[in-house]
Amino acid sequence: MVDAAGTTETSSESNEDIVDAAGTTETSSESNEDTVDAAQQEVQPIHVKDYKMDHEKRGLFVIFNQKEFKIRSATLPIRHGTDIDAASLKKTAKFLGFKVKTHHDLERKEIQDKMWKYAKKDHSDHDCFACAILTHGGRDDVLYAADDEMKLNHFTEPFQADKCKSLAGKPKLFFVQACRADQLNKNILVGQVSADTLDASNQSAEVRLPVKADFLISLATTAEHYAWRNERYGSIFIQTLCSVLNKYGHTLDLHKLLTRVNGMVAYNFESWSKSENMNHKKKIPTFTSRLTRDLYF
Repeated sequence: MVDAAGTTETSSESNEDIVDAAGTTETSSESNEDTVDAAQQEVQPIHVKDYKMDHEKRGLFVIFNQKEFKIRSATLPIRHGTDIDAASLKKTAKFLGFKVKTHHDLERKEIQDKMWKYAKKDHSDHDCFACAILTHGGRDDVLYAADDEMKLNHFTEPFQADKCKSLAGKPKLFFVQACRADQLNKNILVGQVSADTLDASNQSAEVRLPVKADFLISLATTAEHYAWRNERYGSIFIQTLCSVLNKYGHTLDLHKLLTRVNGMVAYNFESWSKSENMNHKKKIPTFTSRLTRDLYF
C-alpha cells in the first residue's frame, strides 16, 4: 500500500511489502567584500574532530508515529506496521542513551506546538537532539499530520541555531520514514559483484556558525520514490537503521552507519507484492548531512 492520497488498503494483516507514499548588481570591481563567486580563500584547519558527546545527558529522541489520518482532501490508508517501527526506534534510542518521547497521530498544530516546545527547552547539558517521523509523504518534502499536510522544514526550523541556541553547534538528527512520491526503483542484474564491493577538543575562541549547520536528515527513500513498509515487520529502512545502530552505534561514526544502512537496504531488500507492477522492486535510502564534525554515540 502507498502512504499517499488516493490509495486504498485491502488487508490489515497482509505480509506483502507496502509503500509510504503519500537579481543583483556589482558596483565595484575592487570591492574587498565576499561575493557569491568569490575567490577561494585559504582553508583553515579545524582542530576538533568529533562532536562532544559526554555531556550529562545524551538528549531527547522524539518519535512522531502517524498511523491513522482524517484529512478531508485526501484518502490516506492506515499505516499498519508503523507501531513496530516506533517500538524498535524507542528501544534503539534508549540503548544509545536518549530520553524518548513518542507521540501518536497528532494533528498539524499539535506537532508544531510540540516541536517549538522542545526547541525552547534548555539543552545545555545534552549531547544532541533526534527526531523520527513515521508517516505518509509526497513530493517536495510533504509530510502528513493526522489532519493536514506539513513540510519537513516545519520539523527542523525550530532547532536552527538562531532559534534554539542551547543546541547551537550540536547535532540535530532527523529520520523520516515516508514516501516522497510514487515512482518505483527499478532493479538491474549486474552479474558477479566483487567481494570488495559487497563488503560494503573545544576551542575557546568565539566562532560564527550558519544557523542551518549541524543538521542531518536521513530519509527512507530518494526523491520522487516510494518508501516500503511491511505490515508485520515494519519498514525496511527503520528496521535496518535500528539493526545497524544497535550493532555498531558505539563504534562507527554516524555517516558510516548510514552508509552501511544504504548498502544493506540496496543489496538485501526486494519488494514482495501481490500486484505484479509492485513486485520485485528495489529501494535506496538517502541522507543529507550538514554535520560539521564526526559523530560517535
